[in-house]
Amino acid sequence: MSHPIAYVAKVFPRTSETFVINELRALEELGENPVVFSLHRNPATVTHAILADLRAPVEYVDDVEVEDRDVRRAAERLARELAIPENDRGRLLPRKYVRLAVALSRLAERHGVRHLHAHFASRSGHVAALASILLETGYSITAHAKDIYHRDVDRDLLAWKIRHARFVVTVTEFNHRHLLELLGRDDPRAGSVVRLYNGVDLQRFAAARRRTGGVPRIVSIGRLVEKKGFGILLDACAKLRERSVPFHCEIIGGGDLEQDLRQRVSAHQLDDLVTLTGSLTTEAVAERLHEAHVVALPCIVGEDGNVDALPTALLEGMACGLPLVSTRLSGIPEIVIDGENGLLVEPGDSDGLAAALAAILSDPARATAMGEAGRRRAESHFDLRRNVAELAGMFRRCYAAEQASA
Repeated sequence: MSHPIAYVAKVFPRTSETFVINELRALEELGENPVVFSLHRNPATVTHAILADLRAPVEYVDDVEVEDRDVRRAAERLARELAIPENDRGRLLPRKYVRLAVALSRLAERHGVRHLHAHFASRSGHVAALASILLETGYSITAHAKDIYHRDVDRDLLAWKIRHARFVVTVTEFNHRHLLELLGRDDPRAGSVVRLYNGVDLQRFAAARRRTGGVPRIVSIGRLVEKKGFGILLDACAKLRERSVPFHCEIIGGGDLEQDLRQRVSAHQLDDLVTLTGSLTTEAVAERLHEAHVVALPCIVGEDGNVDALPTALLEGMACGLPLVSTRLSGIPEIVIDGENGLLVEPGDSDGLAAALAAILSDPARATAMGEAGRRRAESHFDLRRNVAELAGMFRRCYAAEQASA
């Protein structure tokens, strides 16, 4: 069976990257027949039930055997066709990426692929760019956050990948401005960079009837990493307790900072008020949101420059009709309209965060109005199926252009 579009990911599936799974499922609903090429296997088990609905086959690029001579020949061809100077070959043609590109091109030929689409502009985008030359076909990229903001990002190399792509989708206006500044607004390829929001499944994350009575529940969701700001949230929870504000906070997710956060819970004597649940499936997350009163995610800029672009947790909470509390950072103000569907505070401001949470938890009528406004915003700007239909149109235009030039 032919698969015109191939998704290229560093690792697929990942528990925290449900947006890729949802995008693929929406493409299939639109009649597309994608295949997934995962550069590496995920050693962890991913148990989202939505994976069972995915028809796309998954192939592992690392599993393809490639001989050294084939890597050398591919590197020579790429250097020649891309006119890469000798002193730049180590940066643009690292051996491990060339090997992956050869393996990827073989899998793509086997599946009849006509276009490669990489999620993230880092490793997967780089390998897709090289493989597209070997295949003599096009590629595109969805750029997110770490792949464009991390301190280790090679800005010149990122610009090179953008200029050689058929198009680049990025998930916020904030990102879009950043990438245009990177290229230069007069660059002839600037028009190929498009803002297209990640969408949320409005059926799975449906507006829930607001809970009445009981202890108000704060829910926060994300990988336990610095940029999510969970330490700030725990500091704010301590301040809520000092102000005698009733609440229970659940933090959903796993990650490197779990032990540090547990120690912080104990240090603040919040053991009865805060639960660190660990990672949950997207289905279980939806259930938790339907029991919540507010979603909080106080994102910050990490020491490595990493920052969230468009946090999925906020999109899902908004779709469920919940008020949001977050920070004025990156693309978050494109989700949270301050005072309308939630409240925004400055990154790192635990006092402001506590005050915002207290304001929402103490005013159920205002919280309800914010939640309803958020659901309307989710429907108008972040509908998964409508946004993926735009992406599918871009893919189809690429097919048509490539077929016309064949």
